[in-house]
Amino acid sequence: MNKSLTPLAACLCFIFLLFVSQGLLFKGVGTVSAQELVSLRSTRAIELALQNNEAVKKAEKVVERAKANLRVSKAVYLPQVGVTSQYQRQKNGDFDEKDYLTRAQMSVILAQFGEIPRGLDTAQEEVRKAEIEYERVRKETVHAVRNLWHDITLTQEEIKQRRAIEVELQKKLKSTQTKHEKKRIPYLIRLNTELELSEQQLDLNKLQRRLDVDTAELIRLTGLDPLAQVVLSQSLPDDDVTLAAAVELALANRLDLRDLQGDIARQERLVVETVWNRFPEISAEARYKDLHLLLQQHQQNRTWDAKALYDPIILDRERDAANIFETNPRTQNGWELRFNLNIPLYDGKKTENLRSAELAELDRLQLEYVEKTKLIKVAVRRDYREVANAKERMEIEQKRVDIFREHLRAIERVLEEGTVEIQGYRGLTLNDAFQAQAQFTGAQRVFYQARRDYAKAKEKLRETMAWIE
Repeated sequence: MNKSLTPLAACLCFIFLLFVSQGLLFKGVGTVSAQELVSLRSTRAIELALQNNEAVKKAEKVVERAKANLRVSKAVYLPQVGVTSQYQRQKNGDFDEKDYLTRAQMSVILAQFGEIPRGLDTAQEEVRKAEIEYERVRKETVHAVRNLWHDITLTQEEIKQRRAIEVELQKKLKSTQTKHEKKRIPYLIRLNTELELSEQQLDLNKLQRRLDVDTAELIRLTGLDPLAQVVLSQSLPDDDVTLAAAVELALANRLDLRDLQGDIARQERLVVETVWNRFPEISAEARYKDLHLLLQQHQQNRTWDAKALYDPIILDRERDAANIFETNPRTQNGWELRFNLNIPLYDGKKTENLRSAELAELDRLQLEYVEKTKLIKVAVRRDYREVANAKERMEIEQKRVDIFREHLRAIERVLEEGTVEIQGYRGLTLNDAFQAQAQFTGAQRVFYQARRDYAKAKEKLRETMAWIE
């Protein structure tokens, strides 16, 4: 009996294990696909965006590249060490002649005076420009996060308010349907209520889709998991800043002004460097055995380098005095001194004209700085006033919504009850109700847009001030 039941028991056990394994499998899949709920504060969102956004990372890499190029340009000021070897061989009949020599080379620039070399100047400018561009990208990223934060917050608030209106309209529709079934109101009033509810649901659907897109964009900027569900834990605080403080912030934070300040500082240096064109051309060399002290002038720019050079022989072959390969002495004994001086007396007013050109460019940059400062002050004042205008418009539109809501409800009560007497609401028709409904719906949309315009105006003022605190 036990032997006959053994196959059946084994089959049942296999089926049981199969169901258990399938259940665990589906449970595991559900755990993997579950979306992570992330609660974000505005400061944390900005911090994540500055850490993870690709645009910020690319700008940071540009700065790293520029600094590396600057280090390349400055490499000549560090000790230079190398080895030079030469090998020559010639066979003439029974004579096989060989010649080889190896020298160590060690040099270092002790001092440099004159103009800043053009390569170094270009590398320094690239670093300065790259750092300013990096700051610009960071500020743009912060403003993008803040704009999205405003949009998402206002969208969520609008959805919440429209949900409450939707609930009221659903109750109203049920009451209207009941009254219509009892022949107390005409069918068009019921249709008007259904239309009003449909309009609210359409706006809700649009807001939900907009919220989905804005949240996805916020996730992209912050570098969060694309499958994460983001919940904003707070609203952005209102900026309490006066017009005078706004102007001061703009003048302190604007990157275009900082860029111009750097251009002016560089141009002032270029004006001073024109004096080196009148400096005598000097070259000198002092040698004691294998140690050289050199004063060399670069031909491309007016720069003099004082350099020490030590090049001892570390490997030499004993040579035949008649070696045809030998052109320079292998050893340098004793000492040697050489000095050249060329004093320019008249250069055809070249230096004077160069200085005039550099001064003209300096004056242009200073005038551009003054002009830019005035434009920024005007821009801050304009955007500051726009914030006030947008706020007043939002408050007016809110009052308009309240007025049209009460107007619509009064018309509905008169038409539904029939016996209700309201001063100024006599002789109403269904067309009046339809028109009031359209006015109320339009006023709602204008009000919500006015709120968004107000938020955008505030953030536009921040962008003009270049303020990301």
